[in-house]
Amino acid sequence: MRIILLYILLSLTLTASADSSKLSQKQFKKDISTVKTNLKASKDLEKSEATLRKYLADSVFSKQKSLHLMLIECLRKQYEAGNEKMYLKQKIDTASILHTNVRQFLAIETFDSIDAAPNSKGVSEPSYRKKHAEYLKPYWGNILKGGIFFFAHSKWQDAWDSFNTYLDCYKQPLFSEAQLDTTQLRFAAFLATMSAYDLSNLTLALKYAEEAIAYAPRKEMTLQRLADICAEKGDTARYVEYLERGNDAFPYSGYFFPNLIDFRVASKDYAKALQCADTALAKDSLNITFLLARHNVLMMMQRYDEALEDGIAMLVINDSLAIPNYNVGCIYYKKAQETMKQTGLSYKQRLKNAQQYYKLCRPYMERYRELMPKDKHLWRPVLYDVYLNLNMGKEFDSLPPL
Repeated sequence: MRIILLYILLSLTLTASADSSKLSQKQFKKDISTVKTNLKASKDLEKSEATLRKYLADSVFSKQKSLHLMLIECLRKQYEAGNEKMYLKQKIDTASILHTNVRQFLAIETFDSIDAAPNSKGVSEPSYRKKHAEYLKPYWGNILKGGIFFFAHSKWQDAWDSFNTYLDCYKQPLFSEAQLDTTQLRFAAFLATMSAYDLSNLTLALKYAEEAIAYAPRKEMTLQRLADICAEKGDTARYVEYLERGNDAFPYSGYFFPNLIDFRVASKDYAKALQCADTALAKDSLNITFLLARHNVLMMMQRYDEALEDGIAMLVINDSLAIPNYNVGCIYYKKAQETMKQTGLSYKQRLKNAQQYYKLCRPYMERYRELMPKDKHLWRPVLYDVYLNLNMGKEFDSLPPL
């Protein structure tokens, strides 16, 4: 009895499935008939596109070439109708026609991959490739122009989609015989990367990063934006990589060298920070930015004698640099304090030796006071001890209260 019941249930299920299939097939025939009528009359094209995409999204129909060809025809008619309106200077949604062009490229590329599938003999013989390539060729540049349009209107996702479609054409078999413009490719890659940056999407930004970097007129900007987005997304390895590449290519940039030094210092990797500064100074030994970076790193490494030498060298070039004045003054101040702690000498001798360092400290700390009067918490304690130990009562009394 149980076997009989299972048989009945199975029969009912198969019957229902068959009926459902017949209904689906019936609806399919009806819908496609309507699409054909619309295509012939060039009407309701957007509705027909939606119908075709609905069936092509179904695995049962996704490989049917006839449906793909109808979709291509539908998009072609939409795009050409839009072009005609533009030519006649009639009112039209520019964004809409640009999107249509992208969709028709993608539709033809999808069909081409199906059409080029190997036959039973393992041979690939795409029958429409040449025809479709010739049709699309005049419109290829319009995708780039569309991307620029969206970019100019800050529509970053639309811009990215357009540039991505344009760049992908360089990899498509459809365009294997086309004359490739390397400059255009790099320009599009640059704009694609900038769009991805504005979308704050690291994955998209990296897709064409190398091609974008190769676009010479905007190489510095590209490397900087790539470094920025890597920092934002926490990709430390790539952040450092782009900083180093940028620093190699643009050593005088106000972005790469300072950020690279800051990163090394923040990571307490003083050895690499110093190496970076030394490499820069090997190319330009009098560059204040490089000297200041090395000077600060040496201070952090507590290599005070070397820092003192660099600080004085900078101040010979420009005595209005606040940080070197402060650091040089502090180094002499520190030496004075260390001298006072020495054993084996009388207090009088220690004070005499320390006073020599206080005298050396004084002009630099006073200069720092002139340059940074609001930093009272930094210069006042030092000058307090300097004036006190040098018996400079007038100057001591003139110090403002904390």
